[in-house]
This record gives sequence, structure tokens and C-alpha cells, in this order.
Amino acid sequence: MKRLLYIDLPFIGERGGDKNRSKFIWNAITNEFEIDLLLIRTYKDKNKDINAHDGCKDQYFIETKKSGKLSPESIFSFPKKEIKKFKGILRNGNYDIIFIRFASPSRLADIAGNVLPKTKIIIDIDMLFSRLSELSWKTNPTLKNRFFFIENKRLKKYEKKLFNKPYLFLFTNYIEKEIVEKKYVKPASKGVFKILPNVMKETLYLPPEKREQHILFFGALNSAANVDAFSFIAKDIYKLISHKLEEKKVHFHIVGKNQTAIFKQYITEYQLKMVKIVGEVDDMNASITESLFVVLPIRIASGTRTRILEAGNLRTAVISTTIGAEGFTFEKDELIIEDTAEGLAKAIIQLLNDPKEAEQFGEKLYKKSRELYLDTNVAKNLIHQIREY
Repeated sequence: MKRLLYIDLPFIGERGGDKNRSKFIWNAITNEFEIDLLLIRTYKDKNKDINAHDGCKDQYFIETKKSGKLSPESIFSFPKKEIKKFKGILRNGNYDIIFIRFASPSRLADIAGNVLPKTKIIIDIDMLFSRLSELSWKTNPTLKNRFFFIENKRLKKYEKKLFNKPYLFLFTNYIEKEIVEKKYVKPASKGVFKILPNVMKETLYLPPEKREQHILFFGALNSAANVDAFSFIAKDIYKLISHKLEEKKVHFHIVGKNQTAIFKQYITEYQLKMVKIVGEVDDMNASITESLFVVLPIRIASGTRTRILEAGNLRTAVISTTIGAEGFTFEKDELIIEDTAEGLAKAIIQLLNDPKEAEQFGEKLYKKSRELYLDTNVAKNLIHQIREY
């Protein structure tokens, strides 16, 4: 059995779409390889407790340090003593495969390649950081938002080198894979580029006796993407649907953890009478199932949005944007896609007027999601890609 070192941030007992991807990959590979686990403690979270991670032979930890002024903040830097520790782990393990879960720890790949020249290195690119920073800047090109402009320049310089390395790169989003291949990859590059989509896990579905009178936006409320999406709702979309919300007595629920001050501020500033900031909930599945449908007006994103799969898994219709649905393969009768405030408002009103149509969208989204993105099917493909590489 081949030996594999899996490198990631802590993921067991943690919530979020990125953690769900980690759990999926971990569960897929633990029975196929002899695995050691290397967890990364960021310098910001070095005192945070880490839950037990089972399924590995040996478990290690290394810590990051604050990045230098010329380095992108999205890419981890490591103190010399931690690099020395990592080299010792590599020599002791003599691994056949190094699997790095996302781009942030990718500086470790070069070290691994130098210590173990014959090892195969795999990097999971669940999101293209330069694209995320570029969209953040373009959506709000102001002095206050200049960090994203600077970070984008740093990231593009870093990614240009990274994607010409002889590694296997796994992308969630075929459009971002194509961007990288066209923008960065030189003809002589020996890198291999494949797709590993985000997945849905089979969930016990208990249909509600009756859906509640609210529509739903959900996600971590401190992310730039979700703050921007709520800004889009507050400033542009709400005024076009407020009359219908009041007529139908339907509220717009905003659900998620880590709420920032901007949410309450916009409720008052834009008089969002029919919008309710729910905040964190114990059972997100229940919130999704109980809602009439989900609205995800995403304008800043990278990778693919697992929230669409979460809603689809629970047979709940979704209205999103082109970039919100990017990387997925859905038809017009499975997922509603609109990019303007007017188009999104029209779609919301359409489903409010016809709840049966919303139910039909939810059912079709579920069937296609299960067909293409069920975890057991994607796991088989992942193992095949690793062995083939």
C-alpha cells in the first residue's frame, strides 16, 4: 500500500464548505492508502484547540508565520524551525504521495520535492485566489478596498510559478482550470490539470409538512463574497421585491455565523422591513428545508459554491448568478441564473407567485446534483486520478 502524507488545516469538528471538502477527500483516501496527517496551525489560531482526527497512522503539526510585505497573505509562510520539522517528517515517512488540500500551504510542495525527489505531489485548488481577489477589487475599486488590488498582483506572480510545477492540480471549477492553462502554463510545463468537483453527501430528507413563509440567503457572514451579496440585496434587489414580500407576507432570512456590523447597519439604512438577520443556527439543513427557496446573488467567488449542492440535496430551489453557479453543469429548468438586480428580482417574484414551480425546480436540482456530484461517485474518480498520476 502506498504511503501518503495529507496536508490540511484542521477539519474534523469544523463547519463550512471548505471543511466539507476536506472531510470528503479524507474519507475517500483513508481506506486506499497508508496515511499520515499533517495539520497546519496558522499563527492567528495557534492557541485554538484542535479536535481529534482519526484514520491516520501518525499525526503531525506545523505552524505558520506572518507573511512578509512582498508575499501574498493567502499563501502561508513558515518559520525556519517549522520547515526543519517538516523535512524531518518527510524523511521519516518516505512518502510516495504528498496531497496538499488547498493552495495556501503550497510552499511546502517545493520542500517536499527537494527532500523526496521521487514523490508525487498533488495540490487541490478548490479556489483560484488571484481570481477571488480580482473580483473583490473590480466589484469595489476604492482606496478602502486597495488590499485586494495589491494582493491580486502578488498572487498572480506566485501562481505563475506554481502552475508550471510538475504537480497534479485538482480544480473544482473547469472555467478556472481553463484560465490557468491559458494564462499561466508554458508549453514545456509538466503539470497535470484535472477536475475534482465539490460533492453532495446523501442526506436523509424529511419533506416539511409546509414550507415556512421565508426565502433564504445563507453562508459565513464575514466573508467578502457574502458581505457583497448582502450589499447587492440591500442596495439593489430589495426595493424591486419589497412590495411582493409585503403582499405575500414573506420574509427574507439571512442565516450564517460571524455576522459583521454591516448587516444591521444596512437593515436600518435601506429600511429592509422584510429582511431578518437570523445569524447562526444549529441546523442549517432545517433552515434550507423550511424555506420557500434559496437566493444566492454572488458576485465575488472562486471554485464552486457548495451551497447550491446543499440546497439541491434538500430539494430546495436556488436562484443564483452566473458566477455563483460557475463550474457546475445545470440546465435552465434546474437552476435559475440571473446577473442583474432586475433579473434576480423577477425570478424571486416568479417563484413567490408560483410555489409549485419552486418545488419543481428543487426536485430537478436534486436529481441532477445527485447524478453528477454524489460523493461516492466522485470519490471513485478521485482515487483513479491519484493512482493514474
